[in-house]
Formats: sequence, C-alpha cells, structure tokens
Amino acid sequence: MTALVGPILGATIMIVIQAYSAGLGAVRSTNPDVKLSLEPDAVLSGETVLSVDYPAPTGNPAGRDVWCSAENTNWSAGKAISFQIKADHPMRLSVSFIDRNGVAYTSWVDVAGSTWQSVRIAFDAIRPNPYFQPPGAKTGAPIDVSEVARVGFGPQDTSAGRFTISRLVVVD
Repeated sequence: MTALVGPILGATIMIVIQAYSAGLGAVRSTNPDVKLSLEPDAVLSGETVLSVDYPAPTGNPAGRDVWCSAENTNWSAGKAISFQIKADHPMRLSVSFIDRNGVAYTSWVDVAGSTWQSVRIAFDAIRPNPYFQPPGAKTGAPIDVSEVARVGFGPQDTSAGRFTISRLVVVD
C-alpha cells in the first residue's frame, strides 16, 4: 500500500518511508550502545522524531548504523528521499538502502550542528556503495526503487554524539 500525502495535482508526492507511528518496533541498531528514543518536536509542529545517541566509533564501520523498516516499500512514484535532521555538532551522515536488484546504495551528507536542516537525496544522484555489496547484488543494473524494505543511516564522525531525525519520505 502506498501512502500519498498532500494534494495530488501539481504538488509534491510524499510516500512515507518511516514516520515512527509503530514506535521503536520498526527501528533498530545492532549495537546496544546506540540509544534510540522517540519524542514529539515542537519546532516540527509536534511531529514524532527519532533521537539517536551514539558512541564513539569502533573498528566496525557499520557499528553505529540505525535501520528502519519501510512502511511503504514502493518508492517508484518519487524521485528522492527527504527528511530533516538536527545534530548536536557538525557531522557526516550516511544514508543507505538496498534496491529491488539487491544493490546497496549509499549517500553521504554533511549536517550542520544545533539546527534543523532539510536533506534531499535524489535517486538519480545516489550511487552503489563502493565499500559493500550484498551477495547476489545485480550490480550494473539501473536503480529500482519499486521494492525497498528498509533504509539505514549512521554517523560517520570521529566522536560520540546525538542527532534527531524526522520522518523519512519519498518526494518528487
């Protein structure tokens, strides 16, 4: 089922990837030192946001990643992933997903500290992850976002910290 939010004619199509309406049941980290919580945010009109408290990095490059199950898995009506984020200090964030072809796609964005920032990651600009591909990935195939089960994100900075992220959506 695809959830479209907003006017249909001439407006941005928004497919909800994750809005945290099911609580933390659809959000996970394999690292018990990554602390997750949900709270309403007054700046975002009371929208529920996910707060992530993460430790300093270890030898595991994915050790601070957070993964969210997709509420809607067919993203083909849109052109980009969009969300808002606020970090306690400037940081670099990775955003990843695996497309229908089993190819891992990752983008990295620089996030300013202490203020809400809008992020938009266009599907035509994201590239296969150069560091990791799952077994069986059909590399070389065009990106296919008609079936995406989850989206992940993780801090890529050299210290411990905290960031808060709004709902994740697909926009045109």
